[in-house]
Amino acid sequence: MTDLLSAHAAVAIVSPSVSLSGAGRIEIEPGVNYLRSLGLEVRVFPQALNGTRWHPGSDAAKVADLHAAYADPDIKMIFAPHGGASAQRLLGLLDYELIRANPKPIVGFSDITAIQLAVYAQTGQPFISGFLPKYEFSNGTIDPLVDSTLRQVLRGEKINAAGGTTLHEGTVEGVLLGECLSMLSDISGTPYYPDLKDKILLLEDECEKPYKIDLMLTQLRQQPDFGRLKGIIFGAFTECEATVNTHGSVDDVIAAFADSVNIPMVKDFPFGHIKSRPVLPMGVPYRFNAAEGRLEQIG
Repeated sequence: MTDLLSAHAAVAIVSPSVSLSGAGRIEIEPGVNYLRSLGLEVRVFPQALNGTRWHPGSDAAKVADLHAAYADPDIKMIFAPHGGASAQRLLGLLDYELIRANPKPIVGFSDITAIQLAVYAQTGQPFISGFLPKYEFSNGTIDPLVDSTLRQVLRGEKINAAGGTTLHEGTVEGVLLGECLSMLSDISGTPYYPDLKDKILLLEDECEKPYKIDLMLTQLRQQPDFGRLKGIIFGAFTECEATVNTHGSVDDVIAAFADSVNIPMVKDFPFGHIKSRPVLPMGVPYRFNAAEGRLEQIG
């Protein structure tokens, strides 16, 4: 990727998701101003402000924004301002030939994972995970790690990140994909599910009970090409405690999964619905050293 900061590139703000805040309009100005302060030309599309709730016609309006952003040759990157719900509703409405002919990465995480993985599965286009303009300024200021790694990505620099606890040692190379486990699970069995061969999966989630996480990991393990995965990185699972202890904690669920899957693997990698996380290009090759919990972008 070229240096978008030096080029003062144009980027789009497009909202594929329904906000879970309940507000009719969300505050994205701090995030937009931040991106402009980096030297980017920011174009805010209509549904970034008006598409915070679902209504008849909202899916078509969101898709129209996405198609317009892809079709505009001046726009080099698409930012989703927030996560939430219902991005998956758009997958069957997108023009993947248009997207394939106008490659540009989508930036986001959480619910945006559905769109990112669908575009990757259909076109092979990489994406960028770990930054949402609304989310980053929910407490007033952006986290220094998010800020520094986003700048690196926008300059076209490769990313290194590390952390977590080793479950199985080993060093492998593969294409990094992720990240929201429930979104990956939701698109299972559809044309929008990625090929797992030679992939390193980064998985995290929020507000899912341990038994649900166990079911989603079981479903993952049952995918036809699961045995061709290179490695798995478990990030943060925030607000995933159970009121009724049927499957133990998330740590218990991950430990049971690791007992049955012997590939390089770490848990508690510093990525997810947490304040501080690295922004990571995905759909590109990395070297994963599980003994050190280290990801090194190599492509």
